[in-house]
Amino acid sequence: MKKLRIFLIIVTLFSIKATITSAQLSLNVNINTQPIWGPVSYDYVEYYYLPEYEMYYYAPKAQFIYLKGNKWIYSKSLPYQHRQADLYRTYKVVINESKPYLRNDHYKNEYKHFKNEHSKQDAIRDSHDSKYTMRKGHPHHAQNKTMAPQRNKVSPAGNKPNNKNSSKKNGNKEGRR
Repeated sequence: MKKLRIFLIIVTLFSIKATITSAQLSLNVNINTQPIWGPVSYDYVEYYYLPEYEMYYYAPKAQFIYLKGNKWIYSKSLPYQHRQADLYRTYKVVINESKPYLRNDHYKNEYKHFKNEHSKQDAIRDSHDSKYTMRKGHPHHAQNKTMAPQRNKVSPAGNKPNNKNSSKKNGNKEGRR
């Protein structure tokens, strides 16, 4: 009986470890579906809230969501009244929850101080990070295809890296809000 208990405990521990490992491997990353005007430093984005225009952008389907009267409209393009919007300059809030527009009053109130803010958020378009330049549509995409990564190369003389940028770290300049 004691051996059976020990066996069951071991089997349970292995199955828990397998579940945790599986969960770690299935981490969501959707960098390729984020718009080129989106802020850098996010591996996964479901929605952007644009306080200046009081609308949302759903990254997986590349559509804007905005209120017209009392109805939510889904559109692949900006609404007519915001057709001149500069999406690179306007402040963007990353929201990873399902249908945040249904809690619009909350987000509108929470981020009202960003309504006329032209932020210093770095856009994906301007990033030289290879995780962004690997995607089609990025201005440096063709360059990235021809350039091999230069990380941690060892010089012929020994064990010192010969890449001048190898010690630089890419920081998140714009924290999550």
